Amino acid sequence: WAQTTPSVQTITPVRTRTSLQMCICIHCARVTNCAAYHFVEEQHSQPNINKNPTWEPRNGSPTIQVHIRPDETQNAENELEKMWEEHEDETRRAEEGLNGGENSGGVEEPLFGEKQYDLSGSTSYEYDVVECEDFVEDKHAWVRNMPEEIRIANPDFVPT
Repeated sequence: WAQTTPSVQTITPVRTRTSLQMCICIHCARVTNCAAYHFVEEQHSQPNINKNPTWEPRNGSPTIQVHIRPDETQNAENELEKMWEEHEDETRRAEEGLNGGENSGGVEEPLFGEKQYDLSGSTSYEYDVVECEDFVEDKHAWVRNMPEEIRIANPDFVPT
């Protein structure tokens, strides 16, 4: 009997840049009862198609892409501009409060104005199911079944 040596194939991983993909759930027949899509809805803080889905995709599926982006509204930059505009007034008011006897015992305390600013900015997270072993194509299934709250708030809504 001849002994054979199994062939070994070397696989070199290749890193590629992924492009933004649309969530495939919007074209899946199971979207109305899928626990995985329910998770995506929860992450987006959007109304649910089904508040208690009973169907779950098989283990290891689906693949959910998460895109993390800084908020493009420049909220932090706008807050910084407001802060600088109001800085002198707030400093003056804090010093008047300090000199008005609010500081006891000669202990120096930091000066704080009444206004507070949010300089943190914000980050948005986009969750998209891009692959699922249990996907059953049904074009526009989500649009036909979208929650009424979304339909009323934005009748021209197109999911992306």
